[in-house]
Amino acid sequence: MSTADQREPTNDELWAQPPMINAPVAGHGLAPIQQAPVPAPQQPAPAAHPVQDRTVFVLALVSMVLGIPLTAIASSTSGLPGLLIVWTGIVLVNFFYARSRRH
Repeated sequence: MSTADQREPTNDELWAQPPMINAPVAGHGLAPIQQAPVPAPQQPAPAAHPVQDRTVFVLALVSMVLGIPLTAIASSTSGLPGLLIVWTGIVLVNFFYARSRRH
């Protein structure tokens, strides 16, 4: 079978056609008016979950990771005052960043 023997399908064969309204019927004139089917309404897509801002959590995690060596350095070089200064700075950075991210 060659490609010349194949025929292309018509649009009616490719795509479903809507029913004809008030179409002529052979020998009877016009057919009674039929109501075209109404497509079912589509369900609305579920609301997307709002994206959570995780930067506050990441900052807290980084602060803890950096706090360990800073604690060792500050307490070995300047004792308790150095330790208080380091952790006061870490707490203030986290507090003000979290406060600025509130909506």
